[in-house]
Amino acid sequence: MSILQFNAKNCKNCYKCVRYCPVKAIEIKDHVARIIENDCILCGTCVTVCPQNAKEDIPDIGAITECLIGGEQVIASVAPSYAAYFSTDFPTLRSALKDLGFADAFETAEGAYLVKTEYERLVHENPGKTYISSCCSAVNTYIKKVRPKAQAYLLPVLTPIQAHAKLLKLRYPDAKIVFISPCVAKKGEQKEKESEYEFTLLFDELKTWFRNSGIVLQEIVGRNNVDPKLSRLFPKTGGILQTMSREVGWRYLTVDGFDDCAAAIDDVIAGRMANCFIEMNFCRAGCVGGPSFRKDRLSTAYSELKVRNSANTRDHSIDFVVPEEVDVSKEFKAKRVLRMSPSDAQITAVLRQIGKNDPSDELNCGMCGYPTCREKAKAVLQGKAEIGMCLPYMREKAESFANTVVDILPNALISVNTDLKVQQINKAACELFHISADTVVGRPVSQLMDEYDFVNFLASGQELMQKRVYHSDYSMYLDETFQLDRESGVIVVTMKDLTQENKQKRKNLETKMQAASLADEIVNKQLRIVHEIAFLLGETAAETKTAVKDLKDAILLDEGEEK
Repeated sequence: MSILQFNAKNCKNCYKCVRYCPVKAIEIKDHVARIIENDCILCGTCVTVCPQNAKEDIPDIGAITECLIGGEQVIASVAPSYAAYFSTDFPTLRSALKDLGFADAFETAEGAYLVKTEYERLVHENPGKTYISSCCSAVNTYIKKVRPKAQAYLLPVLTPIQAHAKLLKLRYPDAKIVFISPCVAKKGEQKEKESEYEFTLLFDELKTWFRNSGIVLQEIVGRNNVDPKLSRLFPKTGGILQTMSREVGWRYLTVDGFDDCAAAIDDVIAGRMANCFIEMNFCRAGCVGGPSFRKDRLSTAYSELKVRNSANTRDHSIDFVVPEEVDVSKEFKAKRVLRMSPSDAQITAVLRQIGKNDPSDELNCGMCGYPTCREKAKAVLQGKAEIGMCLPYMREKAESFANTVVDILPNALISVNTDLKVQQINKAACELFHISADTVVGRPVSQLMDEYDFVNFLASGQELMQKRVYHSDYSMYLDETFQLDRESGVIVVTMKDLTQENKQKRKNLETKMQAASLADEIVNKQLRIVHEIAFLLGETAAETKTAVKDLKDAILLDEGEEK
C-alpha cells in the first residue's frame, strides 16, 4: 500500500510538487501527479508544498484504534521534538496518550541515547574514517536509492526509533509499538526488517486525534524541564553532536537541508572529508523543521528553543539510563533504481515537439518542475512527464490557435488596454484600415480611431456598448461593438464595415426615387392626355348637340309647313 497518496480531484496542474521534489519521484499522468514509489525517499516535501492539499500521507489512526478496541497492549514511543510541537512536557503528553487508550508512552530519546553511545564507540575504535550519521531516514533512503557509493560511510547503526522499539519489545514482548513523530520517512522505515514498531503517527495526525477526542493539552512554555535529559537535543540541528563526547583528531560537522546534504555527500565520495563525523539532516533545522512543523508553519528558531528547554542540560552525565543490552547495529543495503538514460537524439526530438529547435529556445524556466528543458525532455522519455507540462509552449500554442481564430474572423477586431494602446489587431482590421499589425500594435489607438469612444465606454461602466459611426478619415460606415474584460483590463472592439451596404442602400433609394419620378411623370402625362381628350370630347359634344338641335328644328319646320 502506498505511504503517500494524491487527491486527483484537487490536483491543479501547478507542478509545484515536481518542482520541489529533490529526487523527481513524481510523475504526471493525465494531468494528475502521482508518486513513483521506487524513487521516493519519503521526505514529505510534496505534502508540505502542495497549495491544494492534494497530497497527504495515509494515517495509521484507524489501525491503531482497532488494536485499542481489540484490547491489545499499545505502547507509544514519542520523538523528542514533541516539546516543540505540542509545547508541553512529557508527563502531560503521556497522560493524554493514556486517555486515548495507550497502555503507556515513553520517549524515543531513550533510543537516541543508545544510538549516540554506539556512535561514540565506533568513532573511538575507527580513527581516520569518515562517518555520516544514520538517524535521518530520508538521508538514509536517499543514499541507498540515489547515492549508493556513499553507503560505506553511513554509520551501521539503527535509527533512534528502531533502537527504542527494540528496547520496548524487550520490556513489552506482546505490545504493539506506535512511533509518534513529525517525519513521513519513518513510515517507510517502519517496513524495514530492523524496525520493530508497527505503526507511525505524525504529530499533526495526533493533534487531530486529540481534538476529535476533546483532549486539550496543557501548554508549558518558557520553563525548563524539571527532569533534564541530554538526548532530548537530537531533533535540533547539531543536537546529535551536542550529546556526543569528542575524540581527538576528529572533525565534527553539521549539515542540514537537501542541497547541502547532497553537496556534502559529493565531498565524502570524492575523499575530501577524512576524519569527519557528519551529522546529516534532510530537513532544515533538523526534525523541528520536519513535515508536521512545516505544514503548521511553526518557527524553527522557537522550536529549537523549546527543545533546549526540554533537555535543560549540556552535562553528558545527565541522560537516560538503559540497563538492558540492546544490539543497535545495522547493515544498509542499496536499493538503487536504475533508469535508461535517453540518447541526445531522443532528447532533441522531444525538444522539437515543444518548439525548442535551437538551444536559444530553451528557456529553462522551471515552470514544469524540472530545472532545464533537457531534464524535462528526459522525464518525458522516461514516462514521468507530459509534453503539455511546458507552460511557455502551451501558452504559445494557445496564443497561436487564438490568433488563428481571430485572424479568420470576417469582422475587424482590435483589442486595447486601459492605457488605450493597441494590444492585438486581426487581419480583417488591417485590411480595413490599410495598415500592417507591426505598425500599430503597442501604439495609441488614436492613430487608428477616435479614442473618445473608448474613454466614453470606460467612463460609462458598461461591459457592452454598440454604436454605428461614420469615419470621415476613411469614408467608412462601421457598426462597432465594444466589450470590456475586467479581469484583464482589455477592451475588445469588433467592427462590421457597412460602407458598401450603405452605398447599396443609397443606390437602391436613388433607383426608387427615379422610378417614383418616372411614375409621377407618366401619371401627369396621362392626366394631360385625359384632359385634352376630355376637352376635345366636350367641344365635339357641344357641336354635336348644336347640330342635332338644328337638324331637329329643320325637321320640325318642314313638318309644320306641310300642314
